[in-house]
Parts: sequence; C-alpha cells; structure tokens
Amino acid sequence: MGALSDVRVIDLSGPMAEMTGRVLADLGAEVIKVEPPDGCESRRVPPFAGDDSLYWRAFGLGKHSVVLDLEMPSDRAAFDALLSDADIVIVSDAPSTLEARRLGPAHVAAINPTALYVSVTPYGRTGPDAESPATDLTLAAAGGFLNCQGDRDRPPVPIGIPETSHSAAVQAAADAICALIERDRSGQGQVLDASMQAASVGTLLFIVGYAVQGVDAPGMGEDRANPANLLGLNVPVFCRTADGFLGMTLVLGKPGARSLGRMMAWAGAEGGLDPDLVELDWSDLFGLARSGVITMADAQRGLDQLVAFFGTRTKREIHDRGVSGRWLVAPAMTPLDLLADPHLAARDYWVDVAGTTHMGPFAKLTATPIEYRRPAPALGADQHLVGVARSVRSAAVEAAAPRRPIFEGLKVADFSWVGAGPLVSRELANLGATVVRVESEGHIDPLRIIPPWKDGIPDHRTGHCMANFNQSKLGLGLDLTVPDSRDVIDRLIDWADVVVESFVPGTAARFGLDAETVLARRPDVVMLSSCMRGQTGPEAGYTGFGLQGAALAGFVAVTGWSDRLPAGPFAAYSDFLAPRFSLAALAAAIRHRNLTGEGQYIDLSQVEAAMHVLEPMVLDAAVNGRVAGLAGTDCERACPNGVYPAAGVERFVAVSVETTAQWHALRSLTPALSAFDDAAFDALAFRIEHRGELEAAMGDAFADEEPFALAERLRRAGVPAAVASRATDLIADPQLAHRGHFVELDHPFIGPQRYEAAVTQMSATPHRPTHAGPAIGQHTVEVLTGVLGYSDDEITELAA
Repeated sequence: MGALSDVRVIDLSGPMAEMTGRVLADLGAEVIKVEPPDGCESRRVPPFAGDDSLYWRAFGLGKHSVVLDLEMPSDRAAFDALLSDADIVIVSDAPSTLEARRLGPAHVAAINPTALYVSVTPYGRTGPDAESPATDLTLAAAGGFLNCQGDRDRPPVPIGIPETSHSAAVQAAADAICALIERDRSGQGQVLDASMQAASVGTLLFIVGYAVQGVDAPGMGEDRANPANLLGLNVPVFCRTADGFLGMTLVLGKPGARSLGRMMAWAGAEGGLDPDLVELDWSDLFGLARSGVITMADAQRGLDQLVAFFGTRTKREIHDRGVSGRWLVAPAMTPLDLLADPHLAARDYWVDVAGTTHMGPFAKLTATPIEYRRPAPALGADQHLVGVARSVRSAAVEAAAPRRPIFEGLKVADFSWVGAGPLVSRELANLGATVVRVESEGHIDPLRIIPPWKDGIPDHRTGHCMANFNQSKLGLGLDLTVPDSRDVIDRLIDWADVVVESFVPGTAARFGLDAETVLARRPDVVMLSSCMRGQTGPEAGYTGFGLQGAALAGFVAVTGWSDRLPAGPFAAYSDFLAPRFSLAALAAAIRHRNLTGEGQYIDLSQVEAAMHVLEPMVLDAAVNGRVAGLAGTDCERACPNGVYPAAGVERFVAVSVETTAQWHALRSLTPALSAFDDAAFDALAFRIEHRGELEAAMGDAFADEEPFALAERLRRAGVPAAVASRATDLIADPQLAHRGHFVELDHPFIGPQRYEAAVTQMSATPHRPTHAGPAIGQHTVEVLTGVLGYSDDEITELAA
C-alpha cells in the first residue's frame, strides 16, 4: 500500500509544483487533484500526444481527479468537506490569489487545524518578489544557476527542458513528510513555505562559498569571457563521438588522473596517439609537465588527439570500456538511449501503466515499495470521492503535546561522503536529529578539496562546501580500513535508528556496512544507500561524479547551443536533485518505522531519481518518437524565450514569455517589437519561423538597459524576467535576504561564516542549524563517550 497509504492530500497546485503531489502519490498517499470544470493547467502543458498532455501524464501519475467549481456554494461546501478530511494541502498560486479565493493558510486552518499547508511558489510566500511572475528560465536566473552555464562567448543557457521548479517541488514533498512525523506526535498542522529560487541556489556547489565572502567565483563574474584553462591547457569536458556526445572528467584529483591515464592508454593502443605520446604515463600529466618530460604544447596535442579518437567510436563502446575500467566518462544519453539502456532494463526500471512506458520508482524500498497502479486520471475520474468519508484514516495522534524539533531523539550513523548522501543527513540534523558523521584523514573526502577556502589558502580543514553540506553533525574520526574499527562500527549500528552510506556498491560490504549485514544486526533500522547507478545491475560499480550523473540522466544532451558541443548542467547537478528524492523516501520510511516498528532498506540510484524531472521529455520519445535536441533547437515553449545581454560587463537578463497577456505586455514595453503584431505570439509556426528576428529585436532593445532595473520593470508589467545572478548578487538579493536564506554558523577553523538555510520554511518546527559541518574527528571523544559509551581506557586503546 505504500509508506503513506494512510495519508490524504488535496492538490491545488499548478504545473511548476505538480511534482510535490506526484512524489507523495508515489509513496502511497491518496492525492486528490481538485480541478476546475475546464481541468487543471497541467493538462495544457506540452509536449502532447494528440490532445493529451504528456506533462500531465507524467506528473499526474497516481493521482485522483475531482471537478469542483469553488465559486459555486454547493461545490465549495463539498470542497470544504474534502479539506476537513485532509492531512496535506498543496498550493502554488501567489498569496494574494489564494486569499482572494479563500484558500490561504488561515482559511484552511479554520476548517482543518491539523492539516499541513504546503506552499510551493517561485520566491516564497512573503518578501518583495512573492507576487512576481516567474518561469523555469527566470527562476534558474534568479537562483544563480543560469549564470554558471553555457559558452563564454555567448549568453548563458538554461537546461533545455523546463525542470528548475521541480527541484523545489520534490523538496517540498520531502519536507511535508518530515512535518507529518511531527504532526503524528503533536496533532497540530503548520505552514510550509518552499521557494523555488532558494532550491535553485541549493544546486550551486561552491558558488555559495564565494557569495558569502562577497566575491564572484572565478570565471563567473566580469571575467566570464576569459577562457578557462588549467596551467595553460584547454582540458575537454565534452566531445563528439561517432553517434553523439560524451562528458568526461580528466583532472579532478587522483580519480581524474587515473581515468585520463587509462583513456590515453586505450587511444594509444588503437593508434589514436602520435608515437611519441604513446609510452607516456598520462595518469601523472602534471608531474610530467613539472619535470620537463612533456611540454604544455605536447600535453595539449595529446588531449586533442584523445578527443579526435573518441570521435571515431560510439557512445556505447566508450561507455562499456569506461564502466569496466572505472573511467570518469559518460555518454550524453538521449531519451531513446535511456529507453534502451541495458542497465536500466536489468533493474526493471521501466514500468507500463495503462499502455504507457513510465520511469520506474525513484527509489527501491524493501518494506513499502513504490508501485504504480493508476495512470494520470481523466478529468473528474474520481468524482465519487466527493462527499464520501475516508476509508483509511491517518495515524492517530498523541494527546496535544508541546511542539519540539521534528527529529528530536532520532539517531543517525552517517557513512556518506561528497554530496548526494551528506545533503540528506544534513536535513535530518538541522531538524533535530543526532547525526554522527564518520570520516578519516587517511581518506580525505573530495568535497574538502573543493574551493573556496578561508583566506583563499587551500586547506582541507577550511573548505566552505564541506562545512555547508554537513551542518549540525557530529564529527567522528574513524578509519574504516583498520580492523579495530569494527567494534566502533557495530556500536554505531546498535545505537542508530538510521544508517546512511554512499559508497560504490561493494565498498560498504568490505566494511561490514552492506544492507545484509546491517539489517541482520538491526532489523528495525532504516538504511539508505545512495550511489550513481543503484545497488544492482551490470553497472552497479560505475564510478563517476555529478557530471557523469547528469550525462547518464539525460541533462547534458539537452543543454547547450544547437550548433555546438553540449554546455552541460553546471557542476554536479544530479548530486543536488537526488538528495531531495532520498529525503522523501527516507522520511517516509522513518514514519513507517515510527508507526509499525519495521525497518527497511532503500536503494537509491542518483541517476534514476534525477531523471524523473525530465519525464515529459522521455514520454515524448516513448509515445511520439520525438527526441529533444540541444537547448537551441525549436520547442513548443513560447517564443521569444531567452537570455539577453544588458548594460554592464557580462550582464544578462532572462526574459520568458509563455502567455498571450505576457506577450502583449512585453510588446507594449519594447518598441523594437512593434513590427510584430499581437497575433504573432499566438501562432506557434510563426514564432518558430521568425524566432531569430524576435530574439534579435529583443537583444537590441535590452542591450543598453541596467539589468536589475530592466528585470524589475518587466516583472511589474507581468512579464517573467530576472537577472542572471552572480554570487555577489545572491548575497545581496532582497528576496533571499527577506527569507534569511544565509545563516551564520561557527566553525573551529573557519570561524563565523554564513551558510545556506532551508528551502522550505516551517512555521512551527523550523530548521535550526547549530554549527557548521565539523572538522575531521572534531567530536570524536564526545561521540565515543557520550553516544557510544566507551570508557577512557577503551578510547586510549582505540587511539593507539
């Protein structure tokens, strides 16, 4: 029945928040989409199969549909009856619109004070931009993500398929499940306020570290046009293959160096390198350069020949060798590639629902598996639910009790590293859980070597990323490779309610941290394994970073200019989407454990989870055979829709027009568009044929305007617009400041510094971070004595 089978959700959201209800439905909740007589807006969002929206088919999956005209007294009374029986209410309209329709939080609380009111909006419920119009494009700009992407001699580009809003929608679903856990205890509802802009900021990896220091990241400010290079080398990130594109990491620490050495060895063995380059140890490229064995010109020649060699091979051939050789390389998967992927097939990923091939569960849960039984409903298909009492009630609550942090008393053993695992346990820690993070100086987490560092001096103790991703945790210094660590591991497992790990499959088993060992010892524990390709299948051992995850999930192939190589999503994009799905699954499993005492295991593939935000694109390929290309190709989104230079050095404004009213407003404000009549916007064929003219006219119109004034002027007229924010813009952003999005925390080596706050603000049980992520072993003695019960003599023996 699913982990949330006792939960009823009333879904009033628009397209950009549709995934909130979809995630809850995936986990078993009864999600009732309340629609007006002409249907919800998501039914009119492309792509289409005939007259059927594949967007709705994707994000309406598993939901129920009832039709109610809330302006009619009889329908309003029926709606109020549904509302009185709900656990969660999802909204996404502007606050003023909701108040005018009597759907604001006070109205809902008056009818049902135990319901969770979940608002998922572009900028949040309050603040100077709370009512501003927005689209995926302008949210990517306002959140800083857009500015980090694209080619340096052209304006930035977004990911080619609208997906920015889904990140916040999934986070809101996860946070709603967390809040349910507290509601089960207190019997009281609260307001959850999720900001899509804040969720976009949360995908920026190291950019936030520069923002709080008041500077722009290298290559992301006025210096954006400068070519990026490493010691004078143009190190390729993307290249062409015989049948598509490839993403690769060649110089990131030891894994990148090892990967480059193996790729060059293959190219040399196949005649792809000049004879003088074949015998070199390319895994020590910079050592060769420092010692004078090779010049930078020869190094560049070798890299260029590797790229040329890959151009003679197929994506699958390179990928298969990469999997077996543990190269940091991945094909830029198209939707058709995904549908034919042998690894996904081996994991039984694709699911047929009413004749349509859908993506499979975003996580595999052993006790409460995600199962798809219902396609997206026809309009009014579940009208019988109106006026009928629920057959299953949510869990009985305790007698009214004082509100306290959601996860107070929850104990978490955190064996995860880098990003996708630690970001999940950070949420638990900031909501009150005791999280013990296990780490060793013998095996430095790669996140610790990512800049920026305090005072710009490289030091694994002072990196902002590590301190940001691990807020409120306790640091235990423990080398898992030492046999005597076994006793500490066992005590941690015996102590914990939740165990999190993110090793490549097989590694955890060597440390006795595999699911079989952990659950045999503690059947009631909830365990999450988060890795790139999941725990099973022929590519379970795949090694890669977020770039490879983004390529395998389909993001790279639709991001960039249509006449060039892909630009790719910025940084480790899948590493920031997957944790939001992980938190939803983990919170649902924790709630199930609270109610039943049953533990379970969660196998989450970061690629499989991240893919879900692209499901309409994949359905378009599965149903219509239509394959999305790079971002510059024609699409059914409204034109003009793009990013334009404004006054200033490397300054850009994103303007996105998706309705006729917005087109009329833009045309009235932009004399350069007067040559196009109002009917132009309504004719898709015209807009595609004349896209270049429209874009040129807008570019000329905006080139001399101050970017922030321009964006504000357009927003006030109802046109979605935003400056492509840099790091320094984010720290000064009035809306983020209003939400208190950057909070000051202390760190033993960094001192007081600002870090990210929550995407979702909770009115009664907010996130309360206590300190920045710990230094390695910062709390070892505290954990060993106060948490695990070791004596001083035992600690001395362990240290020895």
